[in-house]
Amino acid sequence: MSELRYDPIRDLYALIAPERLHRPDCYRPAERKVRKKKRRCPFCEGNESMTPHEIFALRENDPDTPGWKSRVVPNLYKAVKIEAPWQSEEEGIYHKWDGFGAHEVIVDTPRHLLRMDEWRGEEYVNWLYTMRARLCDLKNDIRLLYVALFKNHGHYAGSTQPHPHTQLIALPAVPPEVLARLQRAHRYFHEHGRPLVSTMVAAETKEGVRVVKETSSFVALCPYASAFAFETEIVAKAPLSDLCALNEATLRELAELFGELIGSLYRQLGDFDFNVVLDTPPLQRSFSTEAFFDEIPKICRLSLRILPRLYRLGGFELGSGVPINPVAPEEAASLLRESLKERR
Repeated sequence: MSELRYDPIRDLYALIAPERLHRPDCYRPAERKVRKKKRRCPFCEGNESMTPHEIFALRENDPDTPGWKSRVVPNLYKAVKIEAPWQSEEEGIYHKWDGFGAHEVIVDTPRHLLRMDEWRGEEYVNWLYTMRARLCDLKNDIRLLYVALFKNHGHYAGSTQPHPHTQLIALPAVPPEVLARLQRAHRYFHEHGRPLVSTMVAAETKEGVRVVKETSSFVALCPYASAFAFETEIVAKAPLSDLCALNEATLRELAELFGELIGSLYRQLGDFDFNVVLDTPPLQRSFSTEAFFDEIPKICRLSLRILPRLYRLGGFELGSGVPINPVAPEEAASLLRESLKERR
């Protein structure tokens, strides 16, 4: 029987409906056609001249040359750009900013890998280290209030470039959904004396049915009101609000856990499309963040989500904002735990 579940952290309902799995052609694994390269890949090592000058790289030699472990360049197809005027204006009841911001591409690895479970352990570390470096650097620009870090892998997840890469978009405003989530977390903290996320983590680890794996600093789980089939989330147990709060040891711990989790997903789903989203709190104090900004370390916990894109969205999901998930998170977590054992 289906269940309509509520997520108090993200303030959304999800319809868990296992009966939907019996629809014809419900899930078809993503097809990876081997295609001959018509042109060189701009993200491959040796093709550095095909991208804009790098902003950051893990390397020990000159910029824009081979010999790097990860590399960050401006996005050629920018949604926003740092050169735009930093100004906003009112248009009647509307409000707009000029297209100011930052849009960067993080080339995750020099290797042209088509599956993330093919990464080496150190490549996961380099990936997280590079995202942390960019996030910490952009915090120094007082014009930027929010940074989104995300990965689109595969056609159904919005990717147009097969070489492993992550994107970063920084904005001069905090998205309303992020503000609302933090306002709820702030209110809960003052009403109950503990963070909402910590309450959720404690309940999940106690029950255990949706937990995939737990380490000393993190827990990987399938959320109670998962919006996507096999949706998984890694949440910090300690007061770590974003990547900048990670030291070398916790960064490596997170990298290892993420690698194990993505491998388990591949063993269950085959070659699948997915998004990775890293939740980040606002970067600066502003009028909109004033009420809770000083308490961000208390109310926020680092969260990294893997969102498999196995099914197409329909009119109900788009019109109501209520996703339909045909795989119960309890079942998904059980299968992923079994897949982790296969790796040993």
